[in-house]
Amino acid sequence: MKQENFQGSFRRGLMPLVILSLLKNEDMYGYQLVQETERRSGGAIVTQEGSLYPVLYKLLDAGFISDRRVLVGKRMTRVYYHLEDSGKAYLEELSRSYQAITDGMFRLMDASAGQKQTKIGTAG
Repeated sequence: MKQENFQGSFRRGLMPLVILSLLKNEDMYGYQLVQETERRSGGAIVTQEGSLYPVLYKLLDAGFISDRRVLVGKRMTRVYYHLEDSGKAYLEELSRSYQAITDGMFRLMDASAGQKQTKIGTAG
């Protein structure tokens, strides 16, 4: 499996958690979500608007977020996304799941590192 494909899939899997986390404190529009994702993650999570919108639409369809159009200037409208109560509950669920998986991965990696050290230490 190519590393970039795996990383892309991993990031896509995180996007609902990322979006809901960003919307927890304020309503945001699409490009703002892209910018804030990169800024708040220190550049570790970078996404494009084109890959963001399918996730936003799924969250909208599920009722986790809502949208509202705001006129900006004379002709431009901007769509702001808002976290609904059901989205707050889903965010808590996703956060707990992500934390459990992350904790498990770090335990797994630490155990693997310990095994390598033990094997190296006993070989010589």
